[in-house]
This record gives sequence, structure tokens and C-alpha cells, in this order.
Amino acid sequence: MTTTDTTWLVTPDTINAVDDAVDAYGVYAKGYFEFIDGRTTVVGLRVGTGEDRVVARFGDILVRHPDGRWSVRPAAA
Repeated sequence: MTTTDTTWLVTPDTINAVDDAVDAYGVYAKGYFEFIDGRTTVVGLRVGTGEDRVVARFGDILVRHPDGRWSVRPAAA
């Protein structure tokens, strides 16, 4: 078991690779969508289900902690 956080920068270019990496841990992940300018648009990645679910928007850093928890470091403003 690793003792350090594993991180991924979530962007339109990395979302598929990040999704695959999350899936490899056996955790549900899918695109996160919002209605923008009259269109449904992917804006990030949803990880997990239920109350433990996190959403990493494009520009955010998705974090997997050594204990299996997930969190998000928001993009710098």
C-alpha cells in the first residue's frame, strides 16, 4: 500500500486517462455535465457514488489518499 497521495490534473485532454485510472481502483467514475449556453457540456469528472462522491471540474486536481478516500483540490483562481 502506498503512503502518499496519488493525484491527477483533470482537463479535457486527460479526462479519459483519469477515468481509466479511477476505474482501475474499482471505483465508479463518469463525466460530470452542466447545461451551458443551451447545451449539455462535460465540465469534469464525478468519482464515487452517494455521499462520498466528489466532483473534479476541469483544472482541479483529483486526489486518491492512501486510505482509499478521494478528494479534490480546486483549481487556482
